Amino acid sequence: MNQVVERIRGFNQGRNPQLLQLKYQLMQADSFAFFRGTCHLFYQDWPTTSALNAAPATWICGDLHLQNLGSYKGDNRLVYFNINDFDEAALAPCTWDLARFLTCLLVAAPLLKINEAKALALCTSFLDAYTEALAKGRVRLVDDDNAVGPAKDLLFQVKQRPRSTFLDAHTTQNGSTRKLLINGQQTQPVTEAERAAVTALMQQWGVQQPDPRFFRCWMSRTGSQASAASASNGTSC
Repeated sequence: MNQVVERIRGFNQGRNPQLLQLKYQLMQADSFAFFRGTCHLFYQDWPTTSALNAAPATWICGDLHLQNLGSYKGDNRLVYFNINDFDEAALAPCTWDLARFLTCLLVAAPLLKINEAKALALCTSFLDAYTEALAKGRVRLVDDDNAVGPAKDLLFQVKQRPRSTFLDAHTTQNGSTRKLLINGQQTQPVTEAERAAVTALMQQWGVQQPDPRFFRCWMSRTGSQASAASASNGTSC
């Protein structure tokens, strides 16, 4: 156990202490939370002699699990259900994503009140659906026309949600200006140096877009800290 702890500390060395402490607290919640927070252990312990390593290299999610799937609106304003987190994306054997997701199903099963037999049946169903799609040679998008169950419910919720409702859940509005809500978890106060770096990056990126005016940064400050804000017709930075 001490060796595992040292490996986790070594991997996270140099990160923001406050955010790292929050991460460690979340990882203690249950086995699935620990699984989510230690993707590096999964691949560090991956056997170099595994037959799965011979699969073709593709761009994989790298951390494929249940909570990295969700619904969103695309640039075309249509809703989809798909992978929505690519922090660990890498060019690697396609089978690694399969192994990561199957492991996720088995680790999460007790928390979802699913017994071992049903969890194994879910794994089989997942592999059957994957191989069927692979044999067809194309991937069918999951949208509101063909989705079922919880995925369809999520798609319907996102489809019916106005943009203002989404913004209201993550910002506060004062006139035409919105300010990100600082909740201490998904969002944290920024320093002046961080504010300047983000502002410069957004300005540099924004001028390369079809409508540069959409990407404009305003900053509201409280004491020595700053938080990013944007116009209601723009994007947060």
